Order: sequence, then structure tokens, then C-alpha cells
Amino acid sequence: MILKRILLRIWKLLPNSLGLRRLLVWLVSQKFLVGIVGIVLNENDEILLLEHSYRKEYPWGLPGGWLTKGEQPMSALNREIREETGYGIDIIRPVEQYADQSYARLDLIYLCRIRGGTFTPSDEIISAAFYPEDDLPRLIPHQILLIHAALEK
Repeated sequence: MILKRILLRIWKLLPNSLGLRRLLVWLVSQKFLVGIVGIVLNENDEILLLEHSYRKEYPWGLPGGWLTKGEQPMSALNREIREETGYGIDIIRPVEQYADQSYARLDLIYLCRIRGGTFTPSDEIISAAFYPEDDLPRLIPHQILLIHAALEK
């Protein structure tokens, strides 16, 4: 409460400079990442999963990534999936927002349909495969919940 009062006084004393005020807001605001995740289905309603090169405990997972400054979530998801896999997608609808309890991150999850393309491995992604909902590999537990939530609606 005391810090808030001090910051308010500083704010009032600042010249009417948008840049200076933005800097002050940035300095005192909590920092966190915004991620986007796709639950991508093929024509058989199987789920696209990617084998990540940097994950040891849970190598398989849903495609996704981080938003960049000024980027819209659906554009970011299209970009990330294209970069990670070579596939094009159509976004069907938002599924959920997931706030990570142990990390300063908010994920926006979308249900998608594969539109085409050819898988190309990258430094991040070793392989890609489509799995039926009842035969998923070992995934990060919250991703299993997200898949079930997306396919129930």
C-alpha cells in the first residue's frame, strides 16, 4: 500500500511524457509470457502431437509457442505451427485459457483443423504424428486435460 502511494506521487510529478510513463508502468508491472497452444485435428479427428528435442520427461506435446509484441493470438498460432511443422491450419474456436501455477505464463488454447502441408523437422521438433484421443503417448498432464476439454464440446 505504501509503495502504491509513493508510485502515485511519482506519477503525478512526472512530465506528461508518454514514454516516461510507459517505462514506469513497465518497471512496476508483473512480467509474464503469453503462450498459444493448438489442439490440431486431422480428417480422422486424431490429434497432432510433436516430439520436442529439448524435453526429456515429456518429449511429446501439443504444438504452440509464444506471442511476440503486438502479435494477435491466432496469427501467432498459425505462425508457430507453420514454423514448427510446415503444416497449415484452420482455427475452429478457442478452447480455454490456462494460467500456469508455477511459472509466470498464460496459455491461450485453440481447437484447429489441419489444412495441409508437409512435415519438416527442425531444431525444436524431431517428429510429428497424429494420435487418437484414446491412445495418446505420455504427455504433460494438463495437456491431456486440455485435449479432453476441447473434444467434449
